[in-house]
Amino acid sequence: MLLRACFLFMAIALGTAGFAQSKTELQKKRDELNRRLELTKKLITENQNSKAGVNQQMLILKQQISYREQLLSNMQREVKNIDEEILLREGDIQILEERIAAMKQEYALMIQQAYKNQKSHDALMYIFSADDFNQAYKRFKIIQNYSEVRKEQAEEIEETQIELHNTISALEADKLEKTSLAEQQALEKEQLAKDKEKQQKSLSQLQQQEGELKAQQQEQERERQRINKKIEEMIALELAGERKANDGKYALSPEGVIISQNFEKNKGQLPWPVARGVITRRFGQQAHPTLAGITIDSKGIDIATEADAAVMAIFGGTVTSVFNIPGAGQNVIITHGAYKTVYTGLKNVSLKKGDTVNARQAIGKVLSENGKSVAHLEIWKITATGGTPQNPMSWIVK
Repeated sequence: MLLRACFLFMAIALGTAGFAQSKTELQKKRDELNRRLELTKKLITENQNSKAGVNQQMLILKQQISYREQLLSNMQREVKNIDEEILLREGDIQILEERIAAMKQEYALMIQQAYKNQKSHDALMYIFSADDFNQAYKRFKIIQNYSEVRKEQAEEIEETQIELHNTISALEADKLEKTSLAEQQALEKEQLAKDKEKQQKSLSQLQQQEGELKAQQQEQERERQRINKKIEEMIALELAGERKANDGKYALSPEGVIISQNFEKNKGQLPWPVARGVITRRFGQQAHPTLAGITIDSKGIDIATEADAAVMAIFGGTVTSVFNIPGAGQNVIITHGAYKTVYTGLKNVSLKKGDTVNARQAIGKVLSENGKSVAHLEIWKITATGGTPQNPMSWIVK
C-alpha cells in the first residue's frame, strides 16, 4: 500500500509541475494580450478625432477584435487548465485522507500493544530477565526503537495533516480563480460584442465616404509607389557603390559575411522597431481591408504606434543612407552585411551616413500626420543581381 501511495504522489507531483508551467505561460500570454488591448484602445482614441484617421482607426479596431478573441480563447484554456488542476487536487486530497486514516489506525494499534506490554510486565523487568548482556542490550534496543517508531509515526501523521490542509487551501484558491476568470470572460465577451458593433458602424461610415476615401487611398498608393521607387533607387545606388569599390563585383568582406550570418541566426527573434505598436499593414500584395477594388503592394509592414514614439534599429549595422522624401519625412537605410533594413516616415533623425548603430538604438521619432503615427519597416536581402524585399514578419518577434 505504501509503495502504491508513493507512485500516486509522484504522479501528482509531476502532473502539478506540468500544470504550473502551463498556467504560468497562459497567465503571461493573458497579460501580454491585455497590454496590447490597452494600446489599441489608446491608438483608437488618438485617431477618432481625425477624419483622415477613420480608415486607420478601422484597421486598429480590427486588430483589437483579434486580440480580444485571442484573449477569450486563452481564458478558455486557463479555465480548462484549472478544472484539470482541481480534479488533480481532489484526488490528492483523497489519497492524503486515506493515508492519514491508515496511519492513525496503525498508530492506535501500536499504542494498544504498548499498553498490553506494560500490563503484562514492566519494561525493566523484561530487560533484566535476559540470559546475558547481549540479550539484554537487544531487548533494550527493541523497546527504544519501538518508542522512536511511535514518535516518528505521530510526526508523520501531523505533517500529512498539514499537507492535507495546504492542499485543501490550494483547491479553494483554484476554485476562486476559476470564478474570477469566468467573470472576466463574461466581461470580455460583452466588450467583444461592443467592438464588433463599433466595427460595423465604422464600416458603414467608410462605405458612406467610399468615393472620397477611394480617391484618398489611390493618392496614398501613388505616394507609397513614389517612396518604394526612391528606396529601390537608394538601394541600387548603394549596390553600385559597393561594386565600384570592389572592381565591379559585389562581394562581402569577411566581416560582412559574419554580420550576415548573425543576422540570419536571429531570424524570428529580431525586436520590433518601436516599443509598442499594432501591425496594420502586412507584407506583399493584398486587398484593401475596407475598400473594394483596391490592391495594396507593400514592401514591408506598417506598425501603428503612439505619437512621437522612438523608432529603433532592429539589428546592429552601419548607416548607409539618410534621405528625405517630401511629404514622407526622413528615411534611413542600415546595412547588416548582405541585409538592409529600411525605416521610413521619420522625424528628428540625428544619424548620418557611416554611423555605426547597435540593436535597439534610437534612429529618430515616428512622423505623425493626419492624426496617425505609423512606423514602416522593410528588410532587403542583397545579392550580386540586386535587392529582394523580405517579409519582416518572418524576422521580428511574434
